[in-house]
Amino acid sequence: MLEKISVGKCQQGFFLLWRCKIAQRVLNLKMNTLLIIDTSSMHCAVALQRGDVLLERVSEVQRQSAQRVLPMICELLLEAKIQLGDIDIIAVVAGPGSFTGVRIGVAVAQGLSMSAAIPVVPLSSLALLAIATVSESSFDRVLVSEEAREGELYFAAYQFSDRQGVELVGREQVALIENLGALPEDSADASWCLAGSGWERQSEILQHLGCTAAAEPQIPVIGNQLIAKLALPRFNCGEAVDAAALRPNYVKEHLDYT
Repeated sequence: MLEKISVGKCQQGFFLLWRCKIAQRVLNLKMNTLLIIDTSSMHCAVALQRGDVLLERVSEVQRQSAQRVLPMICELLLEAKIQLGDIDIIAVVAGPGSFTGVRIGVAVAQGLSMSAAIPVVPLSSLALLAIATVSESSFDRVLVSEEAREGELYFAAYQFSDRQGVELVGREQVALIENLGALPEDSADASWCLAGSGWERQSEILQHLGCTAAAEPQIPVIGNQLIAKLALPRFNCGEAVDAAALRPNYVKEHLDYT
């Protein structure tokens, strides 16, 4: 019993110390040095943004995130001539996306966060599609639909936000078209820009939601500069988490997929 209590106290002390280090790091920020990790798709991508300088690595080989992500991060640190402890923020694309890829990225972000007391900003791939669409168009409201498995769609509505980049309207969902939840009443009748790969049955989706489209669906490119564009305001809004709280974004909790 005494041994268990001692271990518990040590663990509590460790996490208190870790949180204090993060708090001190945030207070001492002079220039945001941001590490970006994106393993949510077939290609592994990492980037390091320091001030106006952006260094990037993208694996040309598909489905090699587990083998390439850490070596690529090491390459960036060497090129920038900094150490892991010089990074202020980690931004990780937490999903939805490739289930294996998302888990790899989140696990790497957790390990680096824990080892160097770096706060992590988890980013939704749906929010990234939304901010990319807003950035490339004159629209400030975006419906995002991405193909999932077994005929389901990942779906979310976003609107432009000065504070957050884009703000979620309602909630992110994954469901069959007929099971998609309605948008908030004050948003349902609005005209929306469409983004993502899940608009094959566009008229059926819009009819179910009671919405209209302002333009044809877009599939914007998600680059590392765009990820940084979303990560930094989210960090400033207090959306960073510690390693223990970081989770993959599967949109729904219970999945049978492997």
